Amino acid sequence: YIGITIDWDYKRRQVHLSIPGYVKKALKQFNHTVRKKQDQPYPSETIIYGAKKQYAKQPSTAKLLDKDGKKFIQQVCGKFLFLGRAVDSTLLCPISAIASQSATPTEETMEQTMQFLDYIATQEEAVITYSASDMKLAVHSDA
Repeated sequence: YIGITIDWDYKRRQVHLSIPGYVKKALKQFNHTVRKKQDQPYPSETIIYGAKKQYAKQPSTAKLLDKDGKKFIQQVCGKFLFLGRAVDSTLLCPISAIASQSATPTEETMEQTMQFLDYIATQEEAVITYSASDMKLAVHSDA
């Protein structure tokens, strides 16, 4: 049992998938308290309007984390990767960005992870809806 709730709406020909309580339980596991409301899961690069060139982000000079910090970031990524794959695909991009730094995480990576957790904590629980359609699938093969 993986905790996905399936809610059928036969009149509208839809099915709704959700994982109630998953976020709350995960935040409790990580002892996370919301620092401030976040409307974006990952910090974006500042756009310099009117500039002829937009430069790539410079390498971080932040201090490297210890083993516990590294493990924490990897646990957060793993925990919410399941939620992203199951019902909330909007989490996949920020998780990927954080996970790509998890081999050698810095204090900046930890700050991004905390922003991600604040975002998760302040959003409503995700529900994904699939609707039936009358589409007819036609396949052609040139064998």
